[in-house]
Amino acid sequence: MASPLEENILEKDFRILTSLGSGGFGEVKLACHLPTHTQVAVKVLEKKKISLAHINTEVEILQSVEHRNIVHFFHVIDTSTITYLIMEYVSGKDLDVFLQERDFLEEDEARPIFQQVVSGVHFLHQKRIAHRDIKLENILIDRAGNVKLCDFGMARQLAEGQMLEKVCGTLLYLAPEILARKPYDGLVGDMWSLGVLLYVLVTGEFPYTGPTLEHMYKAITTTKYPIFCYMSKPFLIIIEQLLMIPTWDRITICQLQERQWLGNIKEHAAPATKKILPRVVRTMCTMGYTCEDIVSSLKHKQPNNLMATFNILKYKLSCGDSQQQSQKPWLNGSPIGAVRPLLTLKRRASEPAFPPSTGDVKRHFHEEAVEGRGRRCQSYKMLNRYSRLKKSPVQM
Repeated sequence: MASPLEENILEKDFRILTSLGSGGFGEVKLACHLPTHTQVAVKVLEKKKISLAHINTEVEILQSVEHRNIVHFFHVIDTSTITYLIMEYVSGKDLDVFLQERDFLEEDEARPIFQQVVSGVHFLHQKRIAHRDIKLENILIDRAGNVKLCDFGMARQLAEGQMLEKVCGTLLYLAPEILARKPYDGLVGDMWSLGVLLYVLVTGEFPYTGPTLEHMYKAITTTKYPIFCYMSKPFLIIIEQLLMIPTWDRITICQLQERQWLGNIKEHAAPATKKILPRVVRTMCTMGYTCEDIVSSLKHKQPNNLMATFNILKYKLSCGDSQQQSQKPWLNGSPIGAVRPLLTLKRRASEPAFPPSTGDVKRHFHEEAVEGRGRRCQSYKMLNRYSRLKKSPVQM
């Protein structure tokens, strides 16, 4: 990390513009990187609230991942009291906001989003990195439909066979083995969270709800998530295999990629860094940096303001014109987040395909679906208010 002597470097090279939001571990601000005139996201971590080991772990993981569906890491600025993580700014919104505005997605609309999430998680799991907080709020989507997984504050690099014990994540997405406070495999826990995520995207509702770990565990182990008649069979197969209570029966990320519903996922290609480096160096020289300083910083991996400029330019050049691509066909020509009038939605008029039950969780979903779309809209908004209370990650 950078020396505490660099306490004023943020003000020198970055201008804070506004706050983007805050979570359990810090605030994220929008800033402009002055040398390159590039908007970036700055995660502010106060050392009095977060341990140095925790910060180091997040930085090391971010530095080790480079994937089109994972938010890109540029630089870290370390002071005596605060650590600033400089990352790619995704101009758009998170899936929580996106889904509130659209209420739910058709399977064909959810598929390209979920494909990109799966691609990013597959990359992490190949490196044995467990994200441990996959949820709507931690997935960003821009106006072109490009998806980025973010917030690695709970991520962990796992050794082969390593089991975790600390309960952390967001309540509505936690796997039953985590709720039961048993040692768990972080990669397997991520797969359950993916199941919850996909279910919510297509239904606008969580498969299980509860105010505490104990209530959530009881709901999962004693009730069945609602199955609606509009769900396709391939979709139901994926949900069933992801929301599998026995961990040995839950599918892996590699098995998920082979499922029929998901279709073909674009393979990850490592950026052609060697071709870009000369262009980055030439650009930096025109900005006033010397070749000697650039080579020295690269050779010694110095986390200074020069390297921040280098990393940002390298990323911008590697992206090329991809950010200028037109919107994907599945967006139907509408900007991300466009509201679809609820009255035009027809499929929710059908009664769910599970029988009536006296269980609280099933009864809620059954009654809501039977009573019509107006009640359903009210129910979804109540769920979102509830989920906001649980946005802060659970850590015990």
